[in-house]
Amino acid sequence: MTTTDFNELYKSFGYRKFKMSKFEPYDLYADYRDFLTSRELITFTDLDGTLLAMKPDITLSIIKNNTGEEKVYYNENVYRARNHHYREIQQVGVECVGKVDFYCEAEILAMAAKSLALISDRYVLRVSDVGFLDQAMAALGLSPSTEAKTAELFGAKNTAGLKALENAGEITAEAEKALAALMEFYAPFEQGIGMIEGMDVPGAPEFAAKLRQEAEVLRAFGVLDSIFLDFSLVNSMDYYNGIVFQGAVPQIPYELLFGGRYDRLPRKMGKDMDAIGFAIYLDEIDNYITPPVKYDVDYLLVYDGEDAGNAVKVAEAVRALTSRGYQARAVRRDMAESMQQRPRSRFTVDLAKDGFDPESLRENTRGGAAE
Repeated sequence: MTTTDFNELYKSFGYRKFKMSKFEPYDLYADYRDFLTSRELITFTDLDGTLLAMKPDITLSIIKNNTGEEKVYYNENVYRARNHHYREIQQVGVECVGKVDFYCEAEILAMAAKSLALISDRYVLRVSDVGFLDQAMAALGLSPSTEAKTAELFGAKNTAGLKALENAGEITAEAEKALAALMEFYAPFEQGIGMIEGMDVPGAPEFAAKLRQEAEVLRAFGVLDSIFLDFSLVNSMDYYNGIVFQGAVPQIPYELLFGGRYDRLPRKMGKDMDAIGFAIYLDEIDNYITPPVKYDVDYLLVYDGEDAGNAVKVAEAVRALTSRGYQARAVRRDMAESMQQRPRSRFTVDLAKDGFDPESLRENTRGGAAE
């Protein structure tokens, strides 16, 4: 699984590649700090005096550079503060901007699921909707400050915190019961719809009806079985205004895919359009999922010293092997005997003792058998 695999998936849905510079004018990020994961920016002054920033985010640039309907994917590095240090983080992702209708939402969810499937066949995509949660909280009479506290409790699945709000008189007993039911909610997508229909939560029947339609589209995409409803998933309720989702695979102890509907950003930038997308953090994949490598090279060629004639034989052998798609590493005998970590090779050829006949090689690609 490589970035090419992700790119081919997104191209198959008709998305075009979006490419950007490593930096943008500082004002772009300063004006929209509320939409950034990290507010710390790496800045520098350009030769003409313009203040620039290393890009901490891709989405802002995509919205900035699009005025109509567009579907794009990207493979970019972002620069963010993490664990008290600035980090370079590789991402792949997609964004759909313009008129985001019912199909577009389902398509993005399907692409997120298929992206996770490239990493592991045991992936899980968790889905929530902050619009539904906002509506439920408002109908339960929560003040803005209590809503903010409740959102933090949801992210930690802290039902004890809800009880504390009730004891403090900030929410009623009925509100505590309804919010606890949402907080603890976790079910397979289709099964969860029936459970929502039976919940005593404002807006639940209408929301369940929408989810039932969406389930049909996800079934048509063939991804429904690995998608779950989880209302403890809130991401940033200031950033997102509708569906939100996160993806995980069992080999990695953290979520590596994040996405959702974020119409507020283009509106704030003065653009009358909707937006939805997701990003995958590739560094998490590299840290935890390393393809097993049995050999470092196909051929290890051992040769003697400084003799020019030997060098010619080594060059001929390397050329014969690499032209057929094999990997070949040439090592002097004295170095090969003293190496602390000798390269693992499918074949070792001592050019002085064994010789090397390129004509005996099959016309093959790397990884095939050689004779």
